[in-house]
Amino acid sequence: MQPPSDYYLDESGNTGDLSNVKIDSYFVEQRMFGLAAFGTDLDDDLIRQFGAIKAAHRIQAPEVKAKHAYDKPPFMLELLDLLMARSCPIFIELVDKHYFVVANIIERMVVPYVGECDVEPKTLWIKGVMADYMALYAPPDLAHAFTACCQSRDHAAIRELYKAIIRWAQESPYPPQEVAQGIVRFAQDSLKDYRKLPKARAVERALPVPDANPVGKLLWVLPNLTSFTNIYARINHHRAKRMSGVTLFHDEQLQFGDIFQQNKQIAESFAELGLKLPLKTADFEFWEAAELKFLRSHESIGIQIADILAGFCTRYVQDVVWSGASRQGDKAVAFDRLVGSANRNRGTGINFVAPDRMLHFLGIAPLPNY
Repeated sequence: MQPPSDYYLDESGNTGDLSNVKIDSYFVEQRMFGLAAFGTDLDDDLIRQFGAIKAAHRIQAPEVKAKHAYDKPPFMLELLDLLMARSCPIFIELVDKHYFVVANIIERMVVPYVGECDVEPKTLWIKGVMADYMALYAPPDLAHAFTACCQSRDHAAIRELYKAIIRWAQESPYPPQEVAQGIVRFAQDSLKDYRKLPKARAVERALPVPDANPVGKLLWVLPNLTSFTNIYARINHHRAKRMSGVTLFHDEQLQFGDIFQQNKQIAESFAELGLKLPLKTADFEFWEAAELKFLRSHESIGIQIADILAGFCTRYVQDVVWSGASRQGDKAVAFDRLVGSANRNRGTGINFVAPDRMLHFLGIAPLPNY
């Protein structure tokens, strides 16, 4: 069966630049971010069946929102039945925002990129182990300090953050101690390099590459952008690099639309630049480019379904992991169906950007993506 040419994307979880999150509300209510995409040729039959499911579950709003579906899990199960009966490929990125910030610290300050060796499977594994350890055991103050450095770009503040990371890891009582010791060694080496570089170059190396919004404001830590480029690469993998004639329809992004377009082009240029990411479920070697368009959700059932998928996953994990909700009932069945629908050889299913411990808590066996 030929894969569909149209893919609908929407996000959930109040995204934006995580370096702007206030300390007193640091991911208290919306810890998770989700971006969902699914492929389909949106025909009259799908529209009719979706309308019938809405009517059967007494959802009368013309635009179905994720909260409607989450409060009616039988509706969600019937929607999944519909999508799976039509063999619609589903791609979801589910991001723990705190873990995402920590992963940026590891990637930029502790084990910064120096060459191809930094994208080899062994190095990616080391970075993942360090990010897991830091996300679980480091005080949130380190993440707050990192996001503050993104805003200030202050050379001295970044230098002090290196020292704080080293002190924390040296004093950490949590096993495995070799992980803490590894963070110390790598961070000390990175601090030495930081001190040797000219100040402007040192700051540039220690912080994420910023994007600029339509009014020129710099944005630093954007899980929606990373999630989008990863789903784009997963669709490229799913379609065996045959992306000509493909259209990605994303929910309207007044603030980030141009940034999405720019970063889509950057991802497409990786192969020309000789950059390779050895991921099992995503292919960043683009031979052909898809088209990216933006639609208003109330004008597209495809966008509404993507919103339902993203919103259901973020709400479920938020409730189970942080609010003590039960892993029983129809919500758990629907979530487990989405997890179980994954085909790593085809790039489909849920990709978790989160500590392994969270996956274990959700009853999921973590699998490396390299």
